[in-house]
Amino acid sequence: MINKYSRRSVSLLSLFTGLALAACGSPGGGGGTGTSGTSGGSAGTTGTAGTVGTAGTLGTAGTMGAGGTGAGVAGTTGTAGTTGDAGTSGTAGTTGTAGTVGTAGTSGTAGTTGQAGRGGSSAGTTGTAGRGGTTGTAGTTGTAGTTGTAGTTGTGGVSAGVTVALATTYQTIVGFGINDNWAGQWSSSVLDQLYNTTGSGIGLTILRTGMAPGSSMTAAGAFYNNGEAAGNIAGVKSRAGSNAKIIGSVWSPPASCKSNNSIQDGGHLLTSCYDAWSTTIANFAGSNGFYAMSIGNEPDFASCGTAEPCNGNYDTTLFTANEMVAWVKMAGPKLKAKNVKVIAPEASEWIHNWSNTSATGSVPGNKNSSDPLKCGCFGTSTACAATCTSGGGYDYGHWLAKDATAWAAFDIMGVHEYDTQHAEVWPADVNGGVPNKEVWQTEMSGVKWWPEQGTISGTNVTGTADIGNGVAVAGWIHDALTTGYASAWLYWWWQASGTDDNEGLLLKSGTDTKRHYTLGNYSKFVRPGMIRVGVSGAPSGVLVSAYKGTGSAIAIVVINKSTGSVNLPITISGGTAPTSVTPWTTSSSANLTSGTAITVSGGSFTATLAANTVTTFVGQ
Repeated sequence: MINKYSRRSVSLLSLFTGLALAACGSPGGGGGTGTSGTSGGSAGTTGTAGTVGTAGTLGTAGTMGAGGTGAGVAGTTGTAGTTGDAGTSGTAGTTGTAGTVGTAGTSGTAGTTGQAGRGGSSAGTTGTAGRGGTTGTAGTTGTAGTTGTAGTTGTGGVSAGVTVALATTYQTIVGFGINDNWAGQWSSSVLDQLYNTTGSGIGLTILRTGMAPGSSMTAAGAFYNNGEAAGNIAGVKSRAGSNAKIIGSVWSPPASCKSNNSIQDGGHLLTSCYDAWSTTIANFAGSNGFYAMSIGNEPDFASCGTAEPCNGNYDTTLFTANEMVAWVKMAGPKLKAKNVKVIAPEASEWIHNWSNTSATGSVPGNKNSSDPLKCGCFGTSTACAATCTSGGGYDYGHWLAKDATAWAAFDIMGVHEYDTQHAEVWPADVNGGVPNKEVWQTEMSGVKWWPEQGTISGTNVTGTADIGNGVAVAGWIHDALTTGYASAWLYWWWQASGTDDNEGLLLKSGTDTKRHYTLGNYSKFVRPGMIRVGVSGAPSGVLVSAYKGTGSAIAIVVINKSTGSVNLPITISGGTAPTSVTPWTTSSSANLTSGTAITVSGGSFTATLAANTVTTFVGQ
């Protein structure tokens, strides 16, 4: 959602961590000696020392078990426990302080049944008496305790490593893009920066534009932007080539077809206009050669003024879930007949695709989102109004899935990521939790009154350009692709207009930003047709996603959200790894800058990640 002057002001809030011990940590100790047994048994092996920082010291050897007591001929003296393995040498931290040492794990069993104390320092429980021996065979030494989880990695800490599993595949990437509705025509320089892959271009391939409502049904069916077909659309096609995809959306029908007799502030599409309005939309999309068309931008939002959490009055139209089901069954077949893919429902809050619950947590007032359908449940609450649970609210995806005709009438599950600022998992009760529609996130930005809006002071907001925001935006993209299985992700505007917030890749003043380039960390290298693959082992504070192309082509995007640098071993398994990868980094001092190629040996390499950075490792 957006108004003529500014995007609507609702946005979205929003591995176990396998970490090695921090650099320069202390060595682990061997397991303690088992207490002497009363039955014969070989001495146990001292537990292997825990992994350590640089040059770990050898683990302590196990002590010979004491003689057991018992009648009969003296038994053979118990064999001493085997010396514990030396601690593995950790790679030295790049420069900083070692991370906090993790707590040692619980020791294993000593003797036949006893357990070693925490940290592997206590002896095992006494074994059973030997058969007639005076001196029983020594009890088995207690197994060393499992090494505990390392503490927080300090500067220059080392991760245990990430595995990229090429054989584990997920969604195919369609592309990345931006919106131009109400933004006018871009210059050739702007088009180059957005849609070229060479030079400073970030390689976008998708443009989303808008169809204006018109003053009447006969006057409807034109672009909001003057000169759109010969301007931005032609410019995108000439730069993105065969990868270019033009998609559209509609914010409102004419006022005469609305329940509130206005194109702004919500209101529902009158059922008497379903046929004529759907025909107008299909003709517009078909005549302009669109790849896909949404049948309604943000059906869950009504513009509502300027007080927190709202941000203006602009074109909006509401649909309940029941209305969306009826509407897609009318509009979908007409668009398909024009060879245009159908996008629905395109809710402003991703959570509204699968729930009646709305976002909460506006800034600074910590208010609930506007909830125009009055479901009355926010955050983690599921106590929603009865009218909403029977199809009179949101939860669009579930109600569409319940109707086979409606489900077949659209192609792309359109979502936005506002307010909660995170993706939602495809629910288990729809196709067994496996997406059977492409998911496209078609609009997202930092809007007033919600996190990442910029700097708010009273009622005034000022956009920000720093790397912290750039990392946050990269996190939105990561979540959409990995949690939400999105095949496409689009930002809102090139440059903020009206409200001086973070709705544009550039500030309202024209100042460039880091989010411009962290979007490019994905769009320039994760190309259409690449497939997302499995990733495991990312440490806390680091987000990793990976995408494979043909042959050994690969793009691994790593976000280091932590305040310290990290050395991250990465292993590429289950397919053909490239012989080298080139890092492209966006940081406080670099804008999508290439580094020295890193050799990939045996499918593995080590990534050096500075604090607060986004780096894409590109291999061919």
